Amino acid sequence: MHAGPRPRTPAPALALALTLAMLAEPASAASFFGENHLEVLVDTVLTNIDLQLQFSTSQREALLLLAAGPADHLLLQLNSGRLQVRLVLGQEELRLQTPSEMLLSDSVLHTVGLTMSGGWAWLSVDGLLNTSAPVTGGPLKVPYGLFVGGTGSLGLPYLRGTSRPLRGCLHAATLNGHSLLQPLTPDVHEGCAEEFSAGDDVALGFSGPHSLAAFPPWSTRDEGTLEFTLITRSQQAPLAFQAGGQHGDFIYLDIFEGHLRAVVEKGKGTVLLHNGVPVADGQPHEVSVHIDAHQLEISVDQYPTRTSNRGVLSYLEPRGSLLLGGLDAEASHHLQEHRLGLAAGAVSVSLLGCMEDLSVNGQRWGLREAWLTRNMVAGCRPEEDEYEEDAYGPYEVFSTLAPEVWPAMELPEPCVPEPGLPPVFDNFTQLLTISPLVVAEGGTAWLEWRHVQPTLDLREAELRKSQVLFSVSREPRHGKLELDIPGVRTRQMFTLLDVVNRKARFVHNGSEDTSDQLVLEVSVTAQGPVPSCLRRGQTYLLPIQINPVNDPPRVIFPHGNLMVILEHTQKPLGPEVFQAYDPDSTCEGLTFQLLATGPVERRDKPGEPATEFSCQELEAGSLVYVHSGGPAQDLIFRVSDGMQASSLATLKVVAVRPAIQIRHNTGLRLAQGSAALVLPTNLSVETNAVGQDVSVLFRVTGALQFGELQKQGSGGAEGAEWWATQAFHQRDLEQGRVRYLSTDPEHHAEDMVEKLTLEVQVGQETLSNLSFPVTVQRATVWLLRLEPLHTQNTRQEALTTAHLEATLEEAGLSPTTFHYEVVQAPKKGNLRLQGMRLSEGQGFTQDDLQAGRVTYGATARASEVVEDVFHFRVTAPPHFSPLYTFPIHIGGDPDAPVLTNVLLSVPEGGEAILSADHLFVKSLNNASYLYEVMERPRHGRLAWQGTQDKTIMVTSFTNEDLLHGRLVYQHDDSETTEDDIPFVATRQGEGSGGTAWEEVRGVFRVAIQPVNDHAPVQTISRIFHVARGGQRLLTTDDVAFSDADSGFTDAQLVLTRKDLLFGSIVAVDDPMRPIYRFTQEDLRKKRVLFMHSGADRGWIQLQVSDGQHQATTLLEVQASEPYLRVANDSSLVVPQGGQGTIDTAVLHLDTNLDIRSGDEVHYHVTAGPHWGQLLRAGQPATAFFQRDLLNGAILYSHNGSFSPRDTLAFSVDAGPMHTDATLQVTIALERPLAPLHLVQHKKVYVFQGEAAKIRRDHLEAAQETVPPADIVFSVKTPPSAGYLVMLSHATPAAEPPSLDPVKSFSQEAVDAGRVLYLHSRPEFWSDTFSLDVASGLGAPLKGIHMELEVLPTTIPLEAQNFSVPEGGTCTLAPPLLRITGPYFPMLPGLVLQVLEPPRHGALRREEDPQNRTLSTFSWREVEEQLIHYVHDGSETRTDSFILWLMPQRWTARAIPYPLPSPSCLSTTSPLSSPQTQACRCGRGALCPSL
Repeated sequence: MHAGPRPRTPAPALALALTLAMLAEPASAASFFGENHLEVLVDTVLTNIDLQLQFSTSQREALLLLAAGPADHLLLQLNSGRLQVRLVLGQEELRLQTPSEMLLSDSVLHTVGLTMSGGWAWLSVDGLLNTSAPVTGGPLKVPYGLFVGGTGSLGLPYLRGTSRPLRGCLHAATLNGHSLLQPLTPDVHEGCAEEFSAGDDVALGFSGPHSLAAFPPWSTRDEGTLEFTLITRSQQAPLAFQAGGQHGDFIYLDIFEGHLRAVVEKGKGTVLLHNGVPVADGQPHEVSVHIDAHQLEISVDQYPTRTSNRGVLSYLEPRGSLLLGGLDAEASHHLQEHRLGLAAGAVSVSLLGCMEDLSVNGQRWGLREAWLTRNMVAGCRPEEDEYEEDAYGPYEVFSTLAPEVWPAMELPEPCVPEPGLPPVFDNFTQLLTISPLVVAEGGTAWLEWRHVQPTLDLREAELRKSQVLFSVSREPRHGKLELDIPGVRTRQMFTLLDVVNRKARFVHNGSEDTSDQLVLEVSVTAQGPVPSCLRRGQTYLLPIQINPVNDPPRVIFPHGNLMVILEHTQKPLGPEVFQAYDPDSTCEGLTFQLLATGPVERRDKPGEPATEFSCQELEAGSLVYVHSGGPAQDLIFRVSDGMQASSLATLKVVAVRPAIQIRHNTGLRLAQGSAALVLPTNLSVETNAVGQDVSVLFRVTGALQFGELQKQGSGGAEGAEWWATQAFHQRDLEQGRVRYLSTDPEHHAEDMVEKLTLEVQVGQETLSNLSFPVTVQRATVWLLRLEPLHTQNTRQEALTTAHLEATLEEAGLSPTTFHYEVVQAPKKGNLRLQGMRLSEGQGFTQDDLQAGRVTYGATARASEVVEDVFHFRVTAPPHFSPLYTFPIHIGGDPDAPVLTNVLLSVPEGGEAILSADHLFVKSLNNASYLYEVMERPRHGRLAWQGTQDKTIMVTSFTNEDLLHGRLVYQHDDSETTEDDIPFVATRQGEGSGGTAWEEVRGVFRVAIQPVNDHAPVQTISRIFHVARGGQRLLTTDDVAFSDADSGFTDAQLVLTRKDLLFGSIVAVDDPMRPIYRFTQEDLRKKRVLFMHSGADRGWIQLQVSDGQHQATTLLEVQASEPYLRVANDSSLVVPQGGQGTIDTAVLHLDTNLDIRSGDEVHYHVTAGPHWGQLLRAGQPATAFFQRDLLNGAILYSHNGSFSPRDTLAFSVDAGPMHTDATLQVTIALERPLAPLHLVQHKKVYVFQGEAAKIRRDHLEAAQETVPPADIVFSVKTPPSAGYLVMLSHATPAAEPPSLDPVKSFSQEAVDAGRVLYLHSRPEFWSDTFSLDVASGLGAPLKGIHMELEVLPTTIPLEAQNFSVPEGGTCTLAPPLLRITGPYFPMLPGLVLQVLEPPRHGALRREEDPQNRTLSTFSWREVEEQLIHYVHDGSETRTDSFILWLMPQRWTARAIPYPLPSPSCLSTTSPLSSPQTQACRCGRGALCPSL
């Protein structure tokens, strides 16, 4: 920048005058809100520049002004609070900039002047800064114009990297004396908005449907917090939105049904979190949102809800602005792309209310920090309570797609009739009285007369219902209006007559909104006198009231319905795996139900299957999936809201073998005598777990030489003790709870290396021989003296240099001092420095020892000598010592109490004396102690001997009571084996000021000796079947008993049998030896064999004894011919696409053969399965053994089809016996199979005596996954005026197609146009036939009635005579010319050709500037009254002309399909009778086509 001449007053000279008028007088201030700008779009060449700006803003980046050309440009902007000026003229560029210490983003008014004249440029700021620089190049060419406050849609290369649009005030802006702030646009407001000066203590007020505030991005790298106080009555409103990353990630917070809800999208999964505190009550509510890599939490008024700590979230890189109170178009589109279904209209829906005390990541923000604002106000407005949210349309919630929100309108506009109308129109204002249309959610309702009832008598007004025409101006947002009228697709209109005939119905789309509306344009097409407003049309708003229906909840799988788990591990189940969504219910009211008992357990109840759990338990992370081996079991479940349940959902689970890989193994280095943490950066492994925090166990398999591995207890809490360990988890490493402690006190000449040999286990997979090296740096400080301390009880003894003294290894070195660090404090006393207790990490110096400032005192008295120690190391930086142990000998105290505590044995239900041999406290000098019971026994009571009152409980007693045997323990006869009594004993005679060591605490234990007081009870009793003359094992499957006594075993139950007349019971290993006594254990281990001989039926009398009690039972024996059968109720339930185990519970084998091995029964598949396959060891199998069923090794694997059933047939062989069996497999579909339904069912039109195709748009039935060829229609009632025929496939090309009568046909034939109706009885003008349709899956549809309407082969054109004054005109329009019937007027492209024109006039089109005589015109022009007959003024009485009506297109047809023929019409003037004739075209190769 160079100094230049003093600026002179520039003479403004514009080479091209500004075409937009600029006022010379100063304009008022203008407010820009971060997305607005002003444009002066003129071609301009500036030779001299005098630019004056006055502005105030809090933005550090803001674009102030741009004069734009293709390359030339002048740019003024704030960058980091500094003003930057860039002027480009041709190839030359000039840059001016304010210094860094002069910030202009302080919301203070600043004045900037820029002058360019005579080859120099001057810049001044607030009169404090004046700089200049030479300017080279030609004049500034800016044909694109001037841009103030922003660049708009201008996209030029030199604009990359420019500042954001201005958010602040421009108080003045002039260029060469002309104001740049006139005129303002609607988005740039006059005056300086109050919000620009609002501090962070002023609330953000959201005042309208488009309100929005955009702030700098919300970073959540480590953690993110968003806090504010919310005041609103909005039931549905967005609160905050932050986009992130490149994969569609985002964080979204809104109000849903009056409660807060947060959504986090990461990758391909969605996490949904609700808070149950209502906020839409107009009261202040403190809102806090916290998110980190592990957890999402919403708190309202200090009541939090959070996701469980499972690491389901991850860091979200923010992209774009943080949006508060509303959504812009990009954010709304962003949510739609991620299946959240926010309507496009939702971008205009905002919060109505305010946010106070806004804080983002702990930093207070206000309106001054916003980058962009729309319709915002400073502070909470009291008028907020008067806002009507419904005026802007309901806020679109999840899973609702809708068109845009309607703008506001006043309906209908009042009608003012013209003078001279019939009296019926007196006081007339509107044609219709509107009543709301009521429809059930997802249902259909007819538009009826009562909804659109006329306000006047149509007959008196000479109006027909068909002349009141409705057209839909705006469709409803939550449904559609369906019209059952021919040609409606092209016209989109209906009449009042259609309403009366129930031709119009509203179909709701099932959304949750309770209101909707339909905007109708209503006009009258009558020829008579009616108010002009009715011809123009009136606009009516038809309210639609939707009665809500409870929707069933549904299951959402955010990451898909496949879960991978490592074998023999457990995996948490939470919202990241599956969720419940119900628009009608909150999470508190939803319950999940598993279809069968599975591997789901609660964390606090391990081993207990959970078959039902709440949505809250799922969100709290209270559930786990436990894999115990074998193929993983899929979870089939549903969710219920108490009234309705969802369809079955299947979570497919795959168990994979764990793979373990070393991630870090750097080893450890520490000084001798010290400890070092083993962290994941030193030692860690990784597995193939997918989304699973798997437990990794490390075990030490070798002995350690120089130290020990320790783990800290109590969760790693500060002060928790370290204990030696041989095993730890990787989670312990992550929490800093594992360390290596060097304990070797020996002197070494070099560093030592300890090699830890480890074994790593995940599930049941292990990785062995992992070596972890620990390098121990040798010590150089040693002890000259280490003498034990001798003390007497609790007396404080000093430690001096006579006990401890350190020195360095090298004699020549003399450190300033030695510091003794306590590594582990003594446990039976306290080490003190000048009276202050020393704990781990603290210490003392050599000087403290010399001065006697270190003392030790025992904390407990003992009657005998006890030992205590503390561990320490000595440092003299940079030198250190090994870890040393200092021994302490504590002498005995004859006054210390001695406790005797011996186990008391009591028989079950009995009692025993509690004597001094079992419990006694005494010292050498005192034996007087009082015992207090701290907690009563759980299975008995303490009582005085001889007391009969069982309600009296002894809670205190003395040594005297124990010595005299006055105390007894009485058992409550429960089946328990132990009891305990906590107590505290204190010396009697001591006051409350007695010392604490005179108190002795302990637990007295009682052993309960079980008593056999329960008789055996039979639990299994079945008829014992045996082959006649054969033998069979007798097992606990045939007869079994149980005993309620504790400690019961099968070996204690002895069964004795009497002599048998129909067989014998022998030992399996010696069939020649009869046995009369055997145990239940013998039955369970299959050691007893029954051999039949004699009668076919009998009873075995068995006497059962447990040694004291006896019971008798009879076992019925039934002998018959050998048989082998499988239970006929065998069935299996398998999820769609999943697997199910076929075991003995599914295929239950019933036989009287002596089968002792699972290999003796062989199964062979003879038929099926059709929709899956059998697997054994993962391979397809068609044969297997009973052993495979017992082991659960046979699986049925479904192929994922939609068939709800499958069947397998087996042949079963066991020795000489053979049988057949059938297994029914029920497929639990992921969702209910959609029923067969009609897609199209419409009337068929056929020409008289012709054939008509039954097309797809006439008749269509469909069902999910079923091809059209499998959907078959059966004719139940044939047509009476014709035949149903089908075009044959086998027709040669050279011959006409053959038509075969049919009784059934498929949807495929209908789609191909091969099904026809052939009309055969000309006297009938209508016909019907009925059909049934079935697909083979689900219920068929019956009684489908098809209607046919027969049309004449000639287009029925009719004409009436008409009169015309000489030289006058007459309009050719209905009813003078009309086509009868409903079908033909709907044909597109009907054309009338003038075969013979009028002789005394002409046919002309209205408003034809050339006034040409017509030779052809369309039927639509006739209906629109555009065609006129014009008389030529001659002295004639009659005239006539001939018209020919035909469709516009003609095509050649090879077979006689139903085609209309053109009509010929001759018409004359009224002075003679009209001549009307219908002419048919010849039946040649060309005929008119529809």
